[in-house]
Amino acid sequence: MGLVTEYPFWFILFCILLGAAYAGALYYRAKAEISPGLFRLLTFFRFLSVFLISFLLLSPLIRKQVKTVEKPVIAVGIDNSQSLVLGRDSVWYRDVYPKKLASFLDLLGKKFEVQPFTFGERVREGTDTGYYDKVTDISSFFIEMEKRLASRNVGAVIIASDGIYNQGLNPVYATGRIPWPVYSVALGDTVRKRDLLVKKTVYNRQAFLGDRFPAEILVEALKCNGERSVLKVTKGAETVAEIPFQVYGDRYSRKFSIQIEAKAKGLQRYTVTVTPVSDEFTPVNNRQEIFVEVLDERQKVLILYDAPHPDIAAITRALESGIRFEVKESELSKFTDPPDPYDLIILYQVPSVAGVQQLDRIMRSKASLLFMLGTRTDLFAFNNLQTGLAITSQKTTFSESQPVVNSSFPLFTVEKDMQEAMKEYPPLVCPFGTYQSSPLSDIFLYQKIGNVTSQFPMAIFFRNGERKTGVIAGENIWRWRISEFIRKGNQDAFNELVSKIVMYLSVKGDKSLFRVKTGNTFLESEPVEFTAEVYNKSYELINEPEVSLVVSDENGRNYPFVMTKTGKDYFLNAGNFPAGDYTFEASVMIGKEKQVKKGIFMIARVNLEALNVVADHALLSRISAAHEGFMTVPDSLDNLARHLMERDDIASVSHSNKRYSDLAGNLWLFLAIIGLLAAEWGIRKRSGM
Repeated sequence: MGLVTEYPFWFILFCILLGAAYAGALYYRAKAEISPGLFRLLTFFRFLSVFLISFLLLSPLIRKQVKTVEKPVIAVGIDNSQSLVLGRDSVWYRDVYPKKLASFLDLLGKKFEVQPFTFGERVREGTDTGYYDKVTDISSFFIEMEKRLASRNVGAVIIASDGIYNQGLNPVYATGRIPWPVYSVALGDTVRKRDLLVKKTVYNRQAFLGDRFPAEILVEALKCNGERSVLKVTKGAETVAEIPFQVYGDRYSRKFSIQIEAKAKGLQRYTVTVTPVSDEFTPVNNRQEIFVEVLDERQKVLILYDAPHPDIAAITRALESGIRFEVKESELSKFTDPPDPYDLIILYQVPSVAGVQQLDRIMRSKASLLFMLGTRTDLFAFNNLQTGLAITSQKTTFSESQPVVNSSFPLFTVEKDMQEAMKEYPPLVCPFGTYQSSPLSDIFLYQKIGNVTSQFPMAIFFRNGERKTGVIAGENIWRWRISEFIRKGNQDAFNELVSKIVMYLSVKGDKSLFRVKTGNTFLESEPVEFTAEVYNKSYELINEPEVSLVVSDENGRNYPFVMTKTGKDYFLNAGNFPAGDYTFEASVMIGKEKQVKKGIFMIARVNLEALNVVADHALLSRISAAHEGFMTVPDSLDNLARHLMERDDIASVSHSNKRYSDLAGNLWLFLAIIGLLAAEWGIRKRSGM
């Protein structure tokens, strides 16, 4: 312990001199009137009180050396997933095991600081094991411990689990940076059970009304040799498909391929079940649900041309590879239908040098337009259409140009792999001349002529009111499709590129003042999130008004929320909901008008815990062996506690720290000064001074 001050210590001399001068000046004349002893006492009291008060003006601090002893920390991770209680020994895990665990933690607490956690969907503090987590992420426990205990005196980490994980990293890799001993308590049963289950479903997430979409269902059976069952696909009370089958062998697997007709638009729920067999381990995994969004109509695309070309077939095949587009080809001179029903019209090398076509009715239509220029394009007639791009040259010449993606293009995303592939694509034949474009344009591709990347656009987009217009200034795009097949054995990347261009141009923008977005389907373990945007009548983004949202379940229960303002938009995390069908209604007041948006979403059951109930003790043993620990069983928890207590390297750590406290805040010093002044005043009054 000591005193320190921000001023030099010789400043204390000033305090002494001040106290002596003040006391001397006060009692010098009274020296002859009082006894020498009383004179010295009063002078001392006044000197000491003035000295202490002036010394406190130097802001002195009391320095203490504090020694603290930190017990070793034992972190215990307790598996809280459903897989532990799906079998016949669930009563043991609910009644007997918690008592054994509590006794074990109490025993450890006599010597160590015990920090228990439960894990499954996420890591929580405490020992509340309700076994309600629908997924198991073992790696999250180790990652959380690494963050929380980085600066603590950690003695060991204990994990009590069945070793089954279905989310997150492989726990072996997640423990790579754990510097402490890791012990594991093996739970669950490693014996394979008699079980029949729907292992996996693969299906289209979207379909169109009236179409039939495929679904593949993988069924597995363990120790069910000779048993008969039935695979059913139902939609409500309607049976969509029913296939009886027989199991052959103790480990049986079969893939069923079925076709489902999309009879109603909107988000549709289908239930896949297999009838249980006798003495089955658990029927929970005999069922899965699939969700399909049935769209009412495709985007209608019309391709008009003056003469056939391989580019037209390449574009048509790319669009027909998906399910979102309905494509029609027609020679312009033979096209007599009204153009308005189409979402996008692709004008391939039209207007053409072969003749001046009448494009008035095309240009007056509400459809978006994509011009594809080439050697047959009449550039003078094209410039007169005032699309937003004009190409002028002294004579009609062409150059071979390779595409270069504009890195700041904002309208849609082009993945890295696609950008790299386009560097190797063959060049297009592009008109050579001076390119002039509207300032209200977005360039997607630039032309690379030889080794020089020019500012000439190869693909550019414009927006004039409700209409979107695009121009691809190049011919022989079919070569890109062939190049992609040579590069990867398929045309997926090329098809995706064409689809993104056409999708951007064909989809009409949302012009409503109130827009709410959320997903169609969520898992039980996922939070339901909403975002919203509010615009004034000038289409300026605002977030002053309050947005309220009500979620309703199948039974009519309502869950009201108020969305949070974030920047210029709104956000809501509504939390988790039980499996079922839900509707929502969001509302906001924009001026004096109330805007309302309604929608639906579905919550799907999570059966991940039931798909694998065979404990993986080898995983736990591997983790412990790599971190100076070992694996044990619940009946040997007391032995594990004694082992930890006997380890010499798990010991308390003492720390010495310097602590400073303000002397001016010391109560006893304050009382001493008051006491000195009060005693002096009392003596003076008694002596008649």
